[in-house]
Amino acid sequence: MAPPKGRYPERTFTRPALVPSILAAMALMAGAALLGNEWFIIVRFAVAILVAVMGVFAVQAKAYHWLVIVVPVVIAWNPVFPFAMGGTGWAIAHLVVPIALVVAGFLIKVPAKESDHHPRR
Repeated sequence: MAPPKGRYPERTFTRPALVPSILAAMALMAGAALLGNEWFIIVRFAVAILVAVMGVFAVQAKAYHWLVIVVPVVIAWNPVFPFAMGGTGWAIAHLVVPIALVVAGFLIKVPAKESDHHPRR
């Protein structure tokens, strides 16, 4: 039996970039303590992968303006061709960039598919 119409609000969008943005923010904040440490490579991988996933969701949502934040973060924290990180600037970046990522993750909205509107039986 199908639920009565109007009982549940229709979902017109999803926020798929929110979870990767929160995880990347947590990795960045934890990574502030690891700057200059050999374990920092793990932070680089985590941040680069999670923020690249956010970029995919931004493109799916046709929210290309968020790539202004996403692309520089992926480049700066990439583990393949690493930048020498250290100093006050990078420490501040590890505290400011998480805020920008979570805001972007919240505001990147992908239109919901028709099949997502109704719960499965």
